[in-house]
Amino acid sequence: MLLTFFGNEFGIRYLLATNKIDIERAFQYLLCISLLSFSISVFVSLLLHNSALIDFGGSSPAILILACLFSFGQLLTTQINVFLTIRGHYLQASFLAVIDEFLKLVVAAALLYKHPTVTSALLATIIGNAIITSFCVLRFNLYRSVLTTPNMSDLSFIYKFGLRSFWFNLSNLSNAHMGTLALAGLMTNAQLGIYNLAFGLIARAQVLPDALNRVLVPESMASDDRGRQFRMIQISVTGLLALSLVIVVILGVFNQSLMTLLFGIEYREVGPVAFLLFLGFMLKLMVKPLEAYFNEIAGKPGIIAIIQVVGITMMAMLTYLGAAFFGLSGAAIGSAAAMFLSSSAIILAYTRSTGRPVTALINLKALGEGLGKLRAGRN
Repeated sequence: MLLTFFGNEFGIRYLLATNKIDIERAFQYLLCISLLSFSISVFVSLLLHNSALIDFGGSSPAILILACLFSFGQLLTTQINVFLTIRGHYLQASFLAVIDEFLKLVVAAALLYKHPTVTSALLATIIGNAIITSFCVLRFNLYRSVLTTPNMSDLSFIYKFGLRSFWFNLSNLSNAHMGTLALAGLMTNAQLGIYNLAFGLIARAQVLPDALNRVLVPESMASDDRGRQFRMIQISVTGLLALSLVIVVILGVFNQSLMTLLFGIEYREVGPVAFLLFLGFMLKLMVKPLEAYFNEIAGKPGIIAIIQVVGITMMAMLTYLGAAFFGLSGAAIGSAAAMFLSSSAIILAYTRSTGRPVTALINLKALGEGLGKLRAGRN
């Protein structure tokens, strides 16, 4: 469904963050675009299923429709949560996110107990998302703008913005898959499994900067002070660097022990691969605030799009070359190098766009002051 939705969430969020639309109108645009995306996804899925061009592994049309509904519900709840964060409702957004996951867990447990099938798992998520979305619509009066006529100029802007942001979303999804495609003719299934598991594990760390950006973006948009905006980016980048260094040390020393603890002795080989991959991925984590700057603050997603397209290509090439010469470790080094180079390009683009030196992005004093204010606020 992502392929038909493009990156339109960034266009809607940019209009909301710049106060060109209110949250009710943002929900209207989200609903219109996601319903269109859902319809296209269902049509294409059923068409491919009936044409037998793709093997869906015995999945019925009903399962495909439920999978599209699953994506549709996830899209609505996630973006509504982001809208609330942009509008400064941090506590409510966090509470709703926790309740959403709890609801899905409870419903899944009940359904899977009676019917342990894929259908039950999909239905559990769909039901949980439907409850949370309905609550938000009623609680924040989002229904008021649903039946009004959408502004076509806004929709045009959102789609143009989304087409440029699409490569950003595609890159986040395709990095691991590009590595898998590059390795398909060189590695055994066991080696591919190790690479994919390692990449999947380190990719989990991406939730940290994504959550941070939910606060960074609205706070930056609320201030006209360029110095304050840059200070917030400094705090974010420096904090992510500090956290990444901690993860590097842990993975460097305990990678095999962690994999054994998590998955068993047969997965010890995943540890060194995960460590090598994270050496490149840590820079990708650090530039997340800069990606948010271009996509949602400066409104220049085209810059990120160009870098990401080149980055996807480098991922495939360097992973293949690394694997061809040095095996599985070489594949991890090649992937890490591709992520490092594309992230470095984003840093250079930011420094050229803002006139800030690269070294200014790391500021331990700013991080300390930011943490001090956070502690003071809690007290």
